[in-house]
Amino acid sequence: MFDIFRYVSCHEKNFDTYSVILESLLVDTCSFFDSLCQTLIREKSLAGMTFKHESQIGDFKRKVSDAAEFNFGDYRTLLEGDFVLSEKEVNLNPYEDALYSNPMRYAPDKISGYLIFPFREWADSTSPSPWWRAFTDLKHDRLRNFREAKLKNAIHALAATFIILAIRNENEFKAGSITPELYDLFFPKYWTFKGRVMPGIFLWS
Repeated sequence: MFDIFRYVSCHEKNFDTYSVILESLLVDTCSFFDSLCQTLIREKSLAGMTFKHESQIGDFKRKVSDAAEFNFGDYRTLLEGDFVLSEKEVNLNPYEDALYSNPMRYAPDKISGYLIFPFREWADSTSPSPWWRAFTDLKHDRLRNFREAKLKNAIHALAATFIILAIRNENEFKAGSITPELYDLFFPKYWTFKGRVMPGIFLWS
């Protein structure tokens, strides 16, 4: 994404820009998001967690056992119910009008620029998120739908993936044991800043 920003500035005016490079990034990111959600749900369930709405998922136990696959609707039902992803926002650090080129220099509560809610639609709608719909359209017919490979969709897919990664590795994030470059593109705005272990290492509560 940072390579793309060398040629297309990170700004709302450019969010409808599309390209074959963005297409590859979007498809790869959404595929990774898909795998992450499958893994997260199975890990949580096998560790003893009972999801609030797992009774609404057909063949839930078969899907947990890897005999069947969860789908995007399942992610929405299970993860929104327990993690309220629709309220989770991240700061887009390279945004042109609110640039944080080195976010580790700032106190997290002082970082407030261009905010993204990649799961906003999960709050009150059954329609898929626009970035996921673009991904499925591209999977079915890349030639016809390649204009859906927009900068905005790629950014939101990456933001969604960042949030799922943070949930899966919450203990490591909160203990400050992740590498600082994970904050280069996005900064979480849904945790409370607790302090620093050393410069560049954040603790969260």
